[in-house]
Amino acid sequence: MQGVVNWHIGRCGSSVLGSLLKQNSQIAYSNEIYSQYMPRRRGSKQLPPLPQVVDQAREGLKQPWHCFEVKHLADQNLGLYPGTTHEDWLQTFLERGYRRHLVMTRRNGLRRIVSHLRAARTREYVRTAQVPADGADPEPLVIPLEKISHGFAQRSLLAWLEIYERGHAAMLALLRTVQRQQPDLHCLELVYEDHIERDPCIAYSMVCAQLRIPASPVTVTLRQINPGPLQALISNYDEVCQVLGPTRFAWMLEA
Repeated sequence: MQGVVNWHIGRCGSSVLGSLLKQNSQIAYSNEIYSQYMPRRRGSKQLPPLPQVVDQAREGLKQPWHCFEVKHLADQNLGLYPGTTHEDWLQTFLERGYRRHLVMTRRNGLRRIVSHLRAARTREYVRTAQVPADGADPEPLVIPLEKISHGFAQRSLLAWLEIYERGHAAMLALLRTVQRQQPDLHCLELVYEDHIERDPCIAYSMVCAQLRIPASPVTVTLRQINPGPLQALISNYDEVCQVLGPTRFAWMLEA
């Protein structure tokens, strides 16, 4: 069995991509195998050693490829094992044959935060295509300007936008550095706005091409939860504008 790791920070299209990859008979897709051990989900479960989580996830699988997701910010899955680095995690996966890597991102961090806060409030993390469009939650969100909780940390709106960008750049840089040293490692960057938003089958086909397997026909079963202009999604939109307007993130307000 060969392996694929999908690195991301959440709310960037990983669920819809995973739902498509699961439909391919060549791929076993295990979603976020470490997120079940985050404090709010763990309950009484013991946290296994980092490598053991991977071994448990792939036990008994028969498909040629196994893919799982990791939320790569220090305050996300990586925070489960204090003192470990991105390099430590990557080395663990490489030693187990996970030589293909996806790095997903969403350019508009503000929309990512809207999606994050909506999911935290409603516990609706995905929406099937069968749910009518008018079933979307009509109540706009208040975006905290100073205290947004995310994983193990609580930071301001601006701080999270900075961290999202830096975290993605650092993850991509690490993989490309290792790739130069180990040419059999393959890395594919997927951008929500380019490869997921309009047609998630674009990302699906790109992954299949990277794995050199046929892109068998698939059906998109999930759809956006937070479509529409941000003015309609954020109740304190004017306050958010005052914070982001003077910064390089101002473009996110209208995108």
